[in-house]
Amino acid sequence: MDRDDGPEAAAGGTAPDVPAHGAVVAPGAAPQSGRTLRRLMLFFPGHDPTEMDYHHGRFANQAERFGALWSVKVRVSPRLDNGAQPYARWEIDANGPNWSTRTDYRILRWEDIIQTLDARSDPVRLWRGFGGLWDFLHGGAARGYFRASPRYGAFFFFPYLIAALFLTAGLAAGGLVLWGAGLVLPAPLAWAAALAAGIATFFSLFRRPGRDWRLHQALDDWDLARDYLHDATPVVDARLDRFAEVLVEAVRAGEQDEIILVGHSLGATLMLGVIDRALDREPALAQGRTRVNLLTCGATIPKLALHAKGGKVRRQAARVAQTPGLTWVEYQARHDAINFYKFHPVTLRRTSFDQPEASQPLLRNANIKEMLTHAKLRRLRWHAMRLHYQFLLANEQKAPYDYFMFALGPLAFADLSSRPEGPVGRFAADGSLIA
Repeated sequence: MDRDDGPEAAAGGTAPDVPAHGAVVAPGAAPQSGRTLRRLMLFFPGHDPTEMDYHHGRFANQAERFGALWSVKVRVSPRLDNGAQPYARWEIDANGPNWSTRTDYRILRWEDIIQTLDARSDPVRLWRGFGGLWDFLHGGAARGYFRASPRYGAFFFFPYLIAALFLTAGLAAGGLVLWGAGLVLPAPLAWAAALAAGIATFFSLFRRPGRDWRLHQALDDWDLARDYLHDATPVVDARLDRFAEVLVEAVRAGEQDEIILVGHSLGATLMLGVIDRALDREPALAQGRTRVNLLTCGATIPKLALHAKGGKVRRQAARVAQTPGLTWVEYQARHDAINFYKFHPVTLRRTSFDQPEASQPLLRNANIKEMLTHAKLRRLRWHAMRLHYQFLLANEQKAPYDYFMFALGPLAFADLSSRPEGPVGRFAADGSLIA
């Protein structure tokens, strides 16, 4: 993840979007019955070893850009967790002329598990990572990827392509050494020198630029996904149990008007496991006073669900979709090669935004062309991971998908996501909510 979003992030899209027939709610007559809307947001990140302090700093920076775009006053507190909780936490107060919200924002922490994987030696990473890829290839998932999303199918083979490139370079280096050494050394020594040069070249490239190209992260991710699929991740399972306890405690406390559970990338799949465990503890999880919602974005649920052994994920997705009172909406983006665009994570079939499936989740289009300026999108065209993370960043322009409007805005999640236009047309130029 990066903060390089350019100074233009707070510009653009500033023209008033008040419809001709709209009426502005009078200042002081805040929505939600004249009181501050209270929201809890539990965010499950994907396979990302980023430190939580960085997350907090980036969030504050992006929240400021959101406020400038929508004419909203935003105040982000310092970190409020003390390390004893399984999450990083801070609070945000957001205010418009006629509304106010307070958001308790928590990131469910599992970066220590990812960092443990990241600390492994490169030979172990290669062996385990390509073992995971082979498992998904052998299990039929790769064929399903091309049916669901050809671009994701290409993404699946990315590690093979890069490793083959590095292997070719290693063979070339070894060949050159063999040719040169063969002129002055006995054949056994020349072959040994060539082998050493080839191996050194391969692992040198694997280290850099392999890490810069996210090859390490990809291999660790496929290794972890394989183990999770086969119930071989006791540390992850224990963490999901703790997260489920956090969710159940929040629901039972009833201090919030709504809870929004957010799953990004692999975190969307793992969030299904959290909700599944929470339902075991509290079957009426989403039927109380506090509204419970699930937002999946940049999600890769079919990554595991399309595997022949993906029954656990398929069962959890179906259970969450059928949970009474729970609103589940998934936002998908055509420009993000890592999500499954126009593919339903429960029915596991191609679909469209115009003809929604009978089953949850409701699918919505997160058009990054509307979120970023044309110049910015052109600069990021080949930065696949940066586009993948745009789901969690502030927009440069007012658009139907706005992560910070979900987190900090005055409209309930079910209301905001019910319209394809999202927040567009709901706010005056001064940040007032339109009745």
